[in-house]
Amino acid sequence: MNRKKPSLPGRVSRGPPIAAIVLAAAMVLATGPPARATSLGQLDLRYAGSDFYRNGIVHLDGGTTVLVTGKYILEVDTNPATYWGQGKDVVEQADTNDMLDTFCADLEQAALGDFTTYDVYHPEYAPIGAGNSPMGIEKAWDLRRLFNQHLGDVASANGAAAFQAAVWEIVYEDTGTYNVKDSASRLWIEKMAHDPDWLTTANTWLTGLGTGHPDVGLRVLANEDYQDYALVVLGLPADPVPEPVTLAGLMLGVGSLVGYLRRRR
Repeated sequence: MNRKKPSLPGRVSRGPPIAAIVLAAAMVLATGPPARATSLGQLDLRYAGSDFYRNGIVHLDGGTTVLVTGKYILEVDTNPATYWGQGKDVVEQADTNDMLDTFCADLEQAALGDFTTYDVYHPEYAPIGAGNSPMGIEKAWDLRRLFNQHLGDVASANGAAAFQAAVWEIVYEDTGTYNVKDSASRLWIEKMAHDPDWLTTANTWLTGLGTGHPDVGLRVLANEDYQDYALVVLGLPADPVPEPVTLAGLMLGVGSLVGYLRRRR
């Protein structure tokens, strides 16, 4: 059992509650998110195809697959009984044909065929499902920067392919440097021989992301068994809501520090 060291006679103990402050600091300063966040909402959707894209030769963890590299079009179920929370914001962004433009953020799962329930998450907590782990805070900000700076460049097959390749590179890069052509990394991509060099465009965008914190309402639509998809939802804030444990840690640390300062007066 821990015992508090007694004060010397005639003196007042003025030591701060160190254990509490250290614990609070550990909670607040943790750089990575928990394995899973609370869902921000739900909606039902299904994969409906692609329009702007190229076929990319995608190498991940030693495996090779030819994949649609570009925009992923999703159809949403507009029945109000199927969505809630920020799922409603996503549904309201669909076009008149109930379609959404998104980009794939998950190379470990297959595309869904029929309507399936998806959760809405901040990008920090995605992708989910077997073989995946959350991208974390720093990569989520890079993804926001990419969407903020270059989503407007997705106006052709080459632009869409470059953008999608950049998304995958941010999510799965493991070398500390973004380079979609780096065959020594976990993920690298090749273009078809007859295609223009959209991979160089992706790398140019990635190297110019910078360090800003754009107010972009980026969200990931995630499902445990199927591909996850990233999109910007207009009207939603960029910053993730702090987890309750983080808020509790912050309150604990601040309260302890205030109490210590009062005792020193």
